[in-house]
Amino acid sequence: MEEALIADRVNGFVGDLPALPSVVAEVLRMTEDPGTSTAEVSEIIQSDPAMTAKVLRVSNSSYYGMKQYVGTLKLALVILGVREVRNIVLGISVFETVSDRSTDMKVAQDIWHGSLRTAGICKKMSEAMKLGLQGEEFIAGLLADIGIMGLLRSEDSTYRALYDSLGEDRLALRKAEQLHFGFTHAAVSKAMAERWNLPQTLSDALGMQYAGGKFTLTNAKDPKLAALVRVARTIDHNQEGDAQLTRALEETEAWTILAESKHPIPECERSPLIMEYIEELNAVAAIPL
Repeated sequence: MEEALIADRVNGFVGDLPALPSVVAEVLRMTEDPGTSTAEVSEIIQSDPAMTAKVLRVSNSSYYGMKQYVGTLKLALVILGVREVRNIVLGISVFETVSDRSTDMKVAQDIWHGSLRTAGICKKMSEAMKLGLQGEEFIAGLLADIGIMGLLRSEDSTYRALYDSLGEDRLALRKAEQLHFGFTHAAVSKAMAERWNLPQTLSDALGMQYAGGKFTLTNAKDPKLAALVRVARTIDHNQEGDAQLTRALEETEAWTILAESKHPIPECERSPLIMEYIEELNAVAAIPL
């Protein structure tokens, strides 16, 4: 009942979501076929030169943490693999699709930059624990705020006022959303992902990015992915020093799930390791949307 209500309200707030670009639909279709070659995937993506350029910019950035520079899409497909490149394409495309001409581009750029930092934290933590998520952690971090983008598309003055006053503190914004609308941007992110038929592992991670919801992380299709996103989402990039980590280190449910991985991050190493990631990512030159 609650999810149906949210879906109805999402329709009312963001209207009919535009379809994802045809190149993305084709990439998703092709990558479901194990017989598809990297050359075929490369040809489809390269039919969109702007997308090709952005995939290379993102994959070569410190946000993604590639070990070597890749100058061509074919090389990226060889080094990263088809699934990982597909996930980068999907993340970029969804963000761009939501950021239409009606969106305040300064706000969209700010959300994009913050999303890249969250995605980078997810990626680096996943690699440290060797979770083998093949880029799914990056796209989940990148799309965590698509619900905010969707709500801003609605041109609802009440929501824009809430975002302008509380947008820098996602947890405070979430509480205000629940109070005023009866749902949060996390629920909208999940609903939007489902309407685009994105993988359930992704929609679950988006919907469970904050503690205190109806379901526990163990209900997620991929609990480790959902736990990773929850930790990364609670890192406050607007604070300095240990204040950035306070909420993240207190996410007991998420850390309990992540402790079950083959290479968990010991409790004593969490703070210095995440601070290292934050400092590295804060120094990265912004990638334009």
